[in-house]
Amino acid sequence: MPSHYFIGIKGPADFESLINAYKEKYSLPETYKTIPHPDDLHVTLVFIGAIPESSLPLLTENLQAIAEKIPAFQMHIDGLSYFGSPAGPRVVYFSVDASEAIRTLQKEVDKTVATLLNRSISDRFTPHMTIAKKRKTTKPLYIQKEEWKPIEVPVHSFSLFTIHPEKSPKYEAVKTFTLS
Repeated sequence: MPSHYFIGIKGPADFESLINAYKEKYSLPETYKTIPHPDDLHVTLVFIGAIPESSLPLLTENLQAIAEKIPAFQMHIDGLSYFGSPAGPRVVYFSVDASEAIRTLQKEVDKTVATLLNRSISDRFTPHMTIAKKRKTTKPLYIQKEEWKPIEVPVHSFSLFTIHPEKSPKYEAVKTFTLS
C-alpha cells in the first residue's frame, strides 16, 4: 500500500498541558475516537494522500524552491474552536490566525502540489491544529468557542509528512524545508 502524505507546519512542542486542560474540560477522550498525540500537533497546508514514491523527488525540489522565497514568520494561535455543531462538533481544534504570511505559504504549496499532481487548487483553508476528531457518541457535548491572547509561535520551516496510522505519534517528517 502506498504511503499517504501531507504538507504542514509542526506545532509547538510545549502545548501538551494546554491540550490536556481541554481534554479534561470537555472529556474529549470519552467522546472522540481520535485524540492526536501532542507530537502530532500541526497545521495542514495541503493534504496529498497516496502518491507514488517516484513523485517525491520533484515534489521536494519544488517545495524547497518555495521555502527559499518565503521568509520565516510568526504564527498566532488564538483560541479553541470546532467544525460542526456546538452540540456535537466533528473536529475540535486550536485556531490559528489566517495571517497574510500563512495564507501566502499555503497558496504557494497548494499551487505547486496541484500542478505537479494534476489536481485542482483548493479555495478553502482554515489554519488550525486538531486536538480531537471523529465523534464516538451521539450524546450532546457543548464546546464553547474561546478566544485567547494570541500565543506567538515562530515558523522557520514546514515539512512533508508521511502518515503511519498504526503508530503514535503517527506523523513523520520525511523532509523539512527551512524558510528564508
